[in-house]
Amino acid sequence: MPLFTIPANDIDTAGRSVDADLPMDWLVSELVEADLTPLGPGHVSVRLSRTGIGTNNAGEIVIRGRVRADLTMPCARCMDPTPVHVDTSVTLLLVPAPSAKPPKHEHKKANGDGKPKAKPEEEEYEFTSEEAEFDLYDGETVVLDPFIREAILLEVPNFPLCSDACPGIRRADLERAEPAPAIDPRLAPLNALRERLAAAQESSAAASPEKKKKE
Repeated sequence: MPLFTIPANDIDTAGRSVDADLPMDWLVSELVEADLTPLGPGHVSVRLSRTGIGTNNAGEIVIRGRVRADLTMPCARCMDPTPVHVDTSVTLLLVPAPSAKPPKHEHKKANGDGKPKAKPEEEEYEFTSEEAEFDLYDGETVVLDPFIREAILLEVPNFPLCSDACPGIRRADLERAEPAPAIDPRLAPLNALRERLAAAQESSAAASPEKKKKE
């Protein structure tokens, strides 16, 4: 369920502010696919205001503010947790989606006989290059969650490093390698016997040349 849902009718030219923490569980669920782990609650502080009141752009909503969060993600070289501090501005222009329902105060025009005009068949809507730069909403409710998530993800580095001098995963693994496990005490007699046999073989090999010289 979205955390930040605001009815569009509650937003006017004076604006409406949202100043709230981003809970840990929300950050975890929204960022888990990006392999990001929150270190604590984040924070969002934005203001929503209506633009174009009384014009054809009356449904447009401007969002301005900031998003902050402290996270960790794996280092691109050694995979150790790497801190990532996000403190970014948010500036969005939301326009109603083409399929958004018209405002309730609009009325259908009537024919000469007093009957409403038949609804024309809907044509497939094609986005222009300018509209592609806008974010959309359903015309009735503004859900901030996906925009907050996007703002965080845009600030995350593509190649995070725990340090510029990070040696990489192979050397890091060697430095963290655990010592070999100790030999089971119950096998100590067998190990001692193996060592004696090896020593006897070495002694026999060393004595063989001396024996041949005497012969």
